[in-house]
Parts: sequence; structure tokens; C-alpha cells
Amino acid sequence: MSLNIRIKNYWEGEAQGYSEFIDNELNGFERKAWSDLVLEHAPSKDSLDILDIGTGPGFFPIVLSQGGHNVTGIDLTENMIEFARLNLAREGASAKLMTMDCQDLKFPDNSFDLLVCRNLTWTLDDPARSYQEWHRVLRPGGRILVFDACWYLHLFDENMKIAYEKKEKEILEKYGYPVHRHKDQAEGEALSRKLFMSDKVRPQWDLDLMLKLGFSKVFADTSVGERILNEQQQDINSMHPPFLVGGEK
Repeated sequence: MSLNIRIKNYWEGEAQGYSEFIDNELNGFERKAWSDLVLEHAPSKDSLDILDIGTGPGFFPIVLSQGGHNVTGIDLTENMIEFARLNLAREGASAKLMTMDCQDLKFPDNSFDLLVCRNLTWTLDDPARSYQEWHRVLRPGGRILVFDACWYLHLFDENMKIAYEKKEKEILEKYGYPVHRHKDQAEGEALSRKLFMSDKVRPQWDLDLMLKLGFSKVFADTSVGERILNEQQQDINSMHPPFLVGGEK
């Protein structure tokens, strides 16, 4: 079994739990916080053509389409897209949803004003190829916003591992659950040891690659967690705080 198929199969099984997570975000402060954050960095245009890469259960298509933008959400997993359809219907939102590999996009060159991506790049078996595809479908002057974290760097850094294990114990005592919560914990950890991004120091890795691919005005923000995570989430994610890395074509 190829790594890409194994990754797909894993996330098919995680779709329901992820959908429940975004339900909480849609009913909390995160809904507006995420929309504001994305649109602050978007091109100045009243109605953007947006591609949400790795849309999962459809959070960005919901919050961005309701702001008057044309959103297309893609995901490799059929279960994620099915939950996205259900969530959009419940919210009365309208967007295009498609099952598609983000490493092999079926869109013409220069198709979108804005690309957004959250908590996806760490799961990819070939992120360099993905960034190249994303650059291809972005219009000149368009922008890309990638949100992620160094989720498993502690597996490859001994000092970080010691600090992580201490924090994990603290989180279990305070909240009654571990830092990483997945339906299949064993497969999640096994995959994390094989994924290309797990041992990369980010967002510097992303910035270097984006410059090589021809993105201009690349930037990173390692403080976005203060805006899109509540106090408890910031505590839980303190060993792998979220970052934003972006660029313009």
C-alpha cells in the first residue's frame, strides 16, 4: 500500500470526529476569528474565487461563502466531503465540493484569487509537489495562506521530546485527554513517523520552498494561535503552536 493511500484511509476514519470539532468552531468565536484572519490577508476584491485545499468537513467553505465569496473545497477523502455537504446544507451555505488529490489538481492554470489550507500540509507525502500545483492554479497577484503546526517534531528532537512528554502528562491531569486525540491513535502515531513534514523546522521550510517556486512577498506569522484558539486550546497546543505562512504569485 502506498503512503498516499494509507494517509487517505486514515483520514476517512477520522472524518466524523473532525466534523464534530468544526461544529464547535462554527458555534464559537472561532467562526468570525478565522474569517477575519483570512480576509485580512486576501487580495482586495469584493468577490474572491477561493480554493480551500483539504477542506475536511467544510469549515472554510461555510464561513467564506457566507461572506459573499465563491468557494471550492477539495479533499482526498470521500467521508470528509460527505460531512462537508451535510454541514453546508445545515448552515444554508453554498460552495463547490469535490473529491480531489491536492497534489494533482484538476483545475486550469490561474484559476483562483486565494488558496487557503488548514492543518493539511503536515499530512502530505509530497508537499513540494503540492506547493508547485498550488502556485500553478493561483492567478497573478493571488495569494496563498497555509495554516499548520510542527505537530510531531518532538519525535525527532530529544530535548523537545522531554518537554513534550512533561506537557502531555500535565494536559492529561488538567483536561482528562491527551494532546493528540484521534480515533485511531496507533495508526496516527505510526504515520506521523513516516510523513515528510514531521521532522521539518517550519514555517522556515515552507518559506524557502515558496521562494524557489516563484512566490513573492512570502511571510510567516507564528502568533496566530492567540487569535483563533481559546485559552485552553493555546495551553494544549503550546508545544506545537499554529503558524501562518503565506505568499503572493
